[in-house]
Amino acid sequence: MADFAAAIREHENLSEEAQKKAGQATGSDMDEKHKQFLADLIGMLDRKEMDASVPSSLLKQENYAKLGEEARDSVDYALLNLAGELRHIEWYFRSKTTPNASPQLQTMIEHLWDVKSRLEEKHGDVLKF
Repeated sequence: MADFAAAIREHENLSEEAQKKAGQATGSDMDEKHKQFLADLIGMLDRKEMDASVPSSLLKQENYAKLGEEARDSVDYALLNLAGELRHIEWYFRSKTTPNASPQLQTMIEHLWDVKSRLEEKHGDVLKF
């Protein structure tokens, strides 16, 4: 804890310009599997196979329809989080002010994978991606 407090004290008088620079996304490379997954997601969004603003568009409807009411409720709840994360990923990727490959974007993709994985462990292959 002392190291953390010392680090904060060391950087407490940053100029406004230095603060802005510290808050910017870094542009470094991502793993190949992250880049491929991102390309697949963006492709599906561009082809209108999914729409991040319409959570139900992320579903494989034929598999979702086979679920019981309680399972559908659980999936519906998770869909809000998945769609929100997908919107963030899409915005970040399409933004002219952020790099198309970065640790921040890789973390967003990993979070999406985590939620998808937990959802599909319980309810099967219900998502299009």
